Amino acid sequence: MKYLINNNTDPHYNMAFDEWCLEHLDVTEPVFYLWRNRPSVIIGLNQDAEQEVNLPYLKEHGIMLARRVTGGGAVYHDLQNMNYSIIGHNVDTTPFVDALRSLGLDAEQTGRNDIFVDGKKISGYAKRVWKDRTIVHGTLMYDVDIDTLTKALSTPDSKLTRKGIASVRSRVTNLKDYLPQYPSLDLLQSKLHEIMAGNDDCIHLSQENLNEIQTLSDSKFSTEEWLYRPVAPNHVSEDGVTTSA
Repeated sequence: MKYLINNNTDPHYNMAFDEWCLEHLDVTEPVFYLWRNRPSVIIGLNQDAEQEVNLPYLKEHGIMLARRVTGGGAVYHDLQNMNYSIIGHNVDTTPFVDALRSLGLDAEQTGRNDIFVDGKKISGYAKRVWKDRTIVHGTLMYDVDIDTLTKALSTPDSKLTRKGIASVRSRVTNLKDYLPQYPSLDLLQSKLHEIMAGNDDCIHLSQENLNEIQTLSDSKFSTEEWLYRPVAPNHVSEDGVTTSA
């Protein structure tokens, strides 16, 4: 599969990168890229940050807030979490799940837009349809700080607050212990990239393209209006896929 390289760890820029690629990239064939964010909470398109996120905790600990272009729930990212994006016509997570299985993992997709290994969640994903093309993107927990994840997503009435860290640990897992042959996320990411890319070529964005993404990050994805005002999607289907014209 053809691929892009995105080494930026600014979540506002990376949300802009997703939207720009969805709307402007030539996707006659599917394209993917693997990427990471510095510590941040990413909320869904139509979520209310104050209701879903412990904003005082984020501020106290220097954790960034970002809003993505897809629906679904809030997620915590740090540099021990890897993200993937696949863009094309009617794409899904199959190439990514197949790559995980090729490593010997018994990875399973669920009807709730999650990927499980050994009965525990390792990845959540979401989709957006724009005109005749689709983006699917998601997480991959390698060695994420579960305590910080829980506190960042805990508000007074949240399920995480009621159930506690122990409950979260019983339902999610990091992949590090399942893949001792990959003692760092750098090594694992490199291997997954190799599997998914095969012999296909890298797509290189021009400096003009990169400038457009940075402008989109500055003018939209890092603004308070975008971050704190829930966005009403054009349509969200029963399986959580957001669509827009």
